[in-house]
Amino acid sequence: MSSEQGNTSMIASTRAFRIEETLLEPPAINPPPTRQALFIILIALAALLHVATIGWGDLYNETDSQYAGAAREMIESHQWLLPTNDSLPRLQKPPLLYWLILLCYKIFGSNEAAARLPIALAIVATVAFTFLIGERLRDYWHGFLAGLIYLSSCGTFLLGRIIMPEPVFSAFVAGGMFCAICGYQRRQHRGVWFAGFWICAAFACLTKSILGLVYLITILSLLGIFYREARLRFRALFHWHHVLIFLLIVAPWYIWAARHFPGVLHRLVNNDWLKPILGNDDDVPRLQFIGLHFAWWFPWLFVVIPGMIFAWRRVVRPREIEFADALPLCWIGVIFLPLLLIGRRQDYYSMSMWSAFALWAATTWDRVPRGLRMTGAVAIGICGFAVGALAAISLHVADSGRPRIANEIRFSAWHVLQDVPAATWQILWPMACIVAASLVIFASVALYLIANRRPRFAAVVLAAAMIPAGLSMIDGVARMAPNFSLANAGRFLNERLDDNDAVVYEGALHQGSSLVFYLNRKFFLLNRPTEDDSVVGSDPSELELNENAVIEKWAAPHGLYLIVQQSRLGYWQKLLMARFHVYHQVTTCGPYVILSNQL
Repeated sequence: MSSEQGNTSMIASTRAFRIEETLLEPPAINPPPTRQALFIILIALAALLHVATIGWGDLYNETDSQYAGAAREMIESHQWLLPTNDSLPRLQKPPLLYWLILLCYKIFGSNEAAARLPIALAIVATVAFTFLIGERLRDYWHGFLAGLIYLSSCGTFLLGRIIMPEPVFSAFVAGGMFCAICGYQRRQHRGVWFAGFWICAAFACLTKSILGLVYLITILSLLGIFYREARLRFRALFHWHHVLIFLLIVAPWYIWAARHFPGVLHRLVNNDWLKPILGNDDDVPRLQFIGLHFAWWFPWLFVVIPGMIFAWRRVVRPREIEFADALPLCWIGVIFLPLLLIGRRQDYYSMSMWSAFALWAATTWDRVPRGLRMTGAVAIGICGFAVGALAAISLHVADSGRPRIANEIRFSAWHVLQDVPAATWQILWPMACIVAASLVIFASVALYLIANRRPRFAAVVLAAAMIPAGLSMIDGVARMAPNFSLANAGRFLNERLDDNDAVVYEGALHQGSSLVFYLNRKFFLLNRPTEDDSVVGSDPSELELNENAVIEKWAAPHGLYLIVQQSRLGYWQKLLMARFHVYHQVTTCGPYVILSNQL
């Protein structure tokens, strides 16, 4: 071949990139192997930490068992549209999470692992979307770091274990944001990406509430206000066939619920809009809400705070805020600020913007000076020393002989921590040592890498510090289950109950909801609080007893098992001894005692 022909061949093999590809599209070349490896490592790590641990520990009372138990009852009753707890309708939230758990039961059987599987997969999906969003906004290393930040935060390890709508809701919100960004960047297939946005919004609405659509639309509207390009490109979102897809997915269940349970839509609107504006008795105080997020976003909030304080102009770049900078900030502002300022503050309601926090933290880490990165790493090492010191102090001052009294209020993690008995803290001492050692050692390695100008590897090392710490947290949650679950009581009674025997639980249904999952029959409620939101819109009269009815059943020949808190043991002992001169305590399960009329 002549040199002229060779040159012609080379010219024929090239092409000019369109302006859309160079300015709007991601790089028009195949991603490098490093990108594929980082994505696979991130997803594999997420699966190892969350999917591989779904069988650890029993289900807790409250939301864990309310959702897992309802899905189990849906299978038994063949009521696929109506979740129930102890046969009482539970319509506080739409049914998608129940359906996902139900599907896992069909495949893997009714057990704790199957109940937690949708939550674990939602965490993995959110990690994947965080990577992909970070990659779209900047590059694959930024996406990898953002995914690591999300995955290695304390809140992901702890709240990502709870069976509740928020993790699944967060996955669909992140998925909707990813589809919106792809539609913004790509003219080709823009309609397909925007259809995916509405599908994710619809599933978010079927998981928690209409807030899924409100959050997503508000974030994109803010971006449209600040950026003309976003305003022009996001107009295609509101094409009628996209909205129709959303309505076809969301409307059927809401219509069915409104027809069969009048007033349910009003309650859902009241929960989503009126209570947040007017406030609620269950709200976490603002300072406590902020303090809990220092724990949920540990260690990364401590890592980036020095840069935000002392180099905020370099981090925020107020005179040149790009679209990639504005998107996480709008995302954080739309979700976090109303929770903080308006009301309806639960410590886990902000989970749907944790991906945005991870993206923002990754950007901050890339921009802060080396000295401030080192300050953040030192702060993590100090936290490690503090964890070890506090564990040693609690080991020596804890009073394991103090009587166990359950807390009536567990609406936040702070209440739950207050309810942990001293003996359990002593059991967790080795885990605290692991956490402390991990933070100190890895923070020291990160300092060395930062000093040698390897900030990205230093961030990976800081994330690695949370792997043994996170596994210790998951194991600790599993070890504490007997203090917050009636699983052992359910197993104990299942082996002894005859067809005519009855079980009575004293208290609110949600506080003993693990019986819904573990007890193989319906149970009666005694002294249920008048304001019990677990039976809103239901008539519990068939399952509700008063003390006189319990006394009558106690005198009957059939077996009766009464589950009461230890703080109520003296009252029932006195009452039963006065009437029957017989008092039989069968067993103790955490803060609860089981009494029976059978010797």
